[in-house]
Amino acid sequence: MLAAPAMAQEVSEKDYFADLPVVLSVSRLAQPLNEVPGAVTVIDRELIRRSGAREVAEVLRLVPGFLFTARNGANPQAAYHSGMDTYGARMQVYVDGRSLYSSALFGDTNLGLRGIVLEDIERIEVLRGSNSASYGANAFLGVINIVTRNAADTHGGMLSATVGDKGVNDNVARVGWGDEKASFRLTGSRRVDKGINNVYDDSHISRVQFRGDFLPSLRDEVTLQMGAGETARGDGAGTAGNPFRTIGQSDVFLLLRWQRQLAADEKLELRVTHGRESFASQVMVSGLGMTALSASDASVERTELGLQHSRAFNAKWRLAWGGEWRHEALHSPSLYFTEDTISLHNWRVFTTVEWRPHDQWLLQASGMEEGHSYTGSKFSPRLAANFHVTPDHTLRAGVTKSWRTPAFYELRADSRLFNQAPGVVLLGLFPVPVGTQAPVVGWPYLSSGTVRAESLISHEVGYLGYIRQANLRIDARAFVERINDRIMAETRTIPNPAYPLLPYTSYDFVNRPGPHLHGFEYQFDWRPLPDTRLILSEMHIRSEIGSAADEAREAPFRNTALTWLQSLPGGFEFSAISTASTPFKWSGGDLINTPRRLDVRLGKPFALGATRGELSVTVQAINGGSQIYQLNQRFDRRAFATLRLNF
Repeated sequence: MLAAPAMAQEVSEKDYFADLPVVLSVSRLAQPLNEVPGAVTVIDRELIRRSGAREVAEVLRLVPGFLFTARNGANPQAAYHSGMDTYGARMQVYVDGRSLYSSALFGDTNLGLRGIVLEDIERIEVLRGSNSASYGANAFLGVINIVTRNAADTHGGMLSATVGDKGVNDNVARVGWGDEKASFRLTGSRRVDKGINNVYDDSHISRVQFRGDFLPSLRDEVTLQMGAGETARGDGAGTAGNPFRTIGQSDVFLLLRWQRQLAADEKLELRVTHGRESFASQVMVSGLGMTALSASDASVERTELGLQHSRAFNAKWRLAWGGEWRHEALHSPSLYFTEDTISLHNWRVFTTVEWRPHDQWLLQASGMEEGHSYTGSKFSPRLAANFHVTPDHTLRAGVTKSWRTPAFYELRADSRLFNQAPGVVLLGLFPVPVGTQAPVVGWPYLSSGTVRAESLISHEVGYLGYIRQANLRIDARAFVERINDRIMAETRTIPNPAYPLLPYTSYDFVNRPGPHLHGFEYQFDWRPLPDTRLILSEMHIRSEIGSAADEAREAPFRNTALTWLQSLPGGFEFSAISTASTPFKWSGGDLINTPRRLDVRLGKPFALGATRGELSVTVQAINGGSQIYQLNQRFDRRAFATLRLNF
């Protein structure tokens, strides 16, 4: 949960793109980039446009330390430092202060990322590291804050169409209107493709979103957002135990935020969000002479309330504090074997104190106490220090502790398979008469409910510098991250009262020692010429799990992204993004052998009277592609063209 960070002074758009952009999403205080208590990468809408990406997860490839793959073409996924899960359960994602974290199953942010319309994004702020001290549990391995454009900045109309290989067919239509007191935006979008070769993974995403920004007085600002979306994505391997199927998902949300500037150096914010999501998948599985219905369906409602107050007492002291409350209610008979609604609630109180004892020093302390109806209360502290060697060179050091609470399924899973075949089914040598109650023929998951929250202690040092003579910016971070009580699924045997010789084999969730991650990452952003920009992002990491049997290379030894942006004669724009990793393995996948991918894009902005537009062609994996996730899955070359008109 997140209340958008309050500011001790007014922040204008030019602040975000100055020499040192103002960052809002780390300490809940507006801060220039060289004063945040952590490493932050800011991606603006210009870089998003020129990347040629169709998904937010693809944009995150540009962030040092972020890994990208896809469980199949319908499930792209991004994670920071380690492919520990396929759901993005160990990071937090916010859009204008609204959390995308779904706790219906194992905790998920990747599905929420798929619904973001890139054309509406103003910028993306990525904190590279844990931040439960400001945003609570699950801000574990990275925090992504997506800020969409103010409605006042999108007056007029916009149409965008993309067509290309693999069934790519994307469309966006947007209209904005208003005056100096109120502005509005309505966006509709559709994104369609046929996934990757030899996999049943067609994807169809449709969304409609509304945003209204109101200025009822000189001191007040009110934002109203509403949205709804539907996703249909193919899944399954085509086998008897994992047949092809289509998973449907839908969601709706409401966000209302009020901010009042109490004084030039004091601000108050209230926020309420409400959302509902549901998904459904049903498929018949067979084996050993049995046929069973495997159903995965759930509906979740969540409500969040937030209050935040910030104040600058003088030039040396600033403070932000507040509280949040969240309630979730889930209904899923197929996954939890109950018609009852399962609910949880948690509350949070937080504070950040900033002290500037000297012009060159900035000391910060943050802490959050939160209570959870299942796992109890936890405290997350952070201490950080920034030292400005010169105005262009800053050293940073910090230590923090974060938590990841178990999701609903890890706490309460009870998934059973019931025989659907008529007559008599043979289980080994035992005939089982089928009566009015179909027998349980499988018990895939049964949680004992004893799993504890994961914890992470992180130490880091960093450097942020600007070498003006070379027009080169450097952002470097060295880290040690120790994860404890990692939540994993392990098999166990469940007695079968009817047939003791045929017990059930089920997965339960348990805590195991977590990996010890240490390494360094850096980004060089160099503009050697006015029309040339080169960005090198690289991570070097080692993961020590503590057991040879567990060594799965969930983190690559090295991960590199190189971006080249070039303005060409005639107004053309060229972009190239190359990514490469040493072999590593996502949780549940196969060892990926040195994935490499090169994307190129050529665009031409133009104007026809008052209409501004752009025509671009993007070729992804122009190098021929590489394996992703499983040995039999490859992301191969695909090309598509985009026409965008603003009027």
